[in-house]
Amino acid sequence: MKILALITTLLLICGANAADTQPAKTFTVKGRQLFDACGEHFVPMGPNRMVFWLDRSGLSSFSEIAKTGANSVRIVWTTEGKPAELDAVLKNAFKQQLFPIIELHDATGDWSKLDLLINYWTRPEIAATIAKHQRYTIVNIGNEVGDKIALEQYTKGYSRAITRLREAGYRVPLMIDAPGWGKDIDTLQAAGPALIKADPQKNILLSVHMWWPKMWGYDAARVRAEMQESADANLPLIIGEFGDRWDGSEGGAIPYQTIIKTALELEIGFLPWSWGPGNKPQKHLDMSRDGTFEGLTGWGREVMLDADYAIARNAKRTHLQKNGECL
Repeated sequence: MKILALITTLLLICGANAADTQPAKTFTVKGRQLFDACGEHFVPMGPNRMVFWLDRSGLSSFSEIAKTGANSVRIVWTTEGKPAELDAVLKNAFKQQLFPIIELHDATGDWSKLDLLINYWTRPEIAATIAKHQRYTIVNIGNEVGDKIALEQYTKGYSRAITRLREAGYRVPLMIDAPGWGKDIDTLQAAGPALIKADPQKNILLSVHMWWPKMWGYDAARVRAEMQESADANLPLIIGEFGDRWDGSEGGAIPYQTIIKTALELEIGFLPWSWGPGNKPQKHLDMSRDGTFEGLTGWGREVMLDADYAIARNAKRTHLQKNGECL
């Protein structure tokens, strides 16, 4: 009996050790770092793309974006998106070696519409579609939901969203935008630990949109300090949107070089806005004049290709992206 017990114990230990070494079925967040489904460290770098309105399947967009060496694409989506369309856009992104970050745009600036987003994500056919692509997908629950939201209300609302999506079977990382149209990093930082605690899977990403021009008090030192504060707090921060300037005025300049260089230093993912075309009236934010690689100009060429800090020179694709399977 003692020998049998010993064998049973050894089998249990071996089984546990084998389970520990098995690749995860989704991205996972550990501390402030993100790992793909094969356990490889991953830092998202790639543009935003208004896919839903401009290229519903992503077929023409993703092949052009992939030429830059980007490893991610943040996809503008809406609650009008059908399951078959969602299936196609996620599949098409991964075919081009881009990890898709899918977000809903319906509640931009409107906290009262958070439940609209939750209800879409928890529809059985939508949840099943995400599950089909869970190895390589990140779900950004909503784009810039709400303006000035009190910390308690923000934390409670997104804790409810996290619970609902997990109950619907979601295993993927859930990315949560800051309030204040995505800009309020202070509330995001304050709520971050509670939101992570609210998730039974502890698989949360926190996204700030750095529409932070000089005229609103954002200089390079302040930007760097905010990013360092998040890193020091071990928060899984991503820069979900930013541009080179808010408008054409002197005060409209955004310290975007500091954003990118600090992100690279701290291994924080960054997703510039946006591939283009389609920005109105801020056409200067279009990276490409016609949505093609050859059409990259100005802001697009700098951040995607030409500068030392450009995505083409710094983004890394994982083995899973390049080969479709783990090592």
